Amino acid sequence: MKTIKINAYNYQDLNKDSKENVKHWLDELPFDCEDEDEKGNIIKKLEYPSDWEELDIQEHCQSNEYLFDKYGKCIHHLQVK
Repeated sequence: MKTIKINAYNYQDLNKDSKENVKHWLDELPFDCEDEDEKGNIIKKLEYPSDWEELDIQEHCQSNEYLFDKYGKCIHHLQVK
């Protein structure tokens, strides 16, 4: 077995461009939610994380234990080349 070092970052540690990449990645799977119109009818819609406040995105990433490379790509698994 080999030991390797991986630099992984929390959302809040990323720069502005990398955070934008995270938002694009999160938006690939929007959340189903329900809202109510002015007449009281229930409307189903999609909620995109990029529309959230910065703190909400940070908390979402932290609660899901997401880690990212310095470019904002989520680290899911390792590929050896």
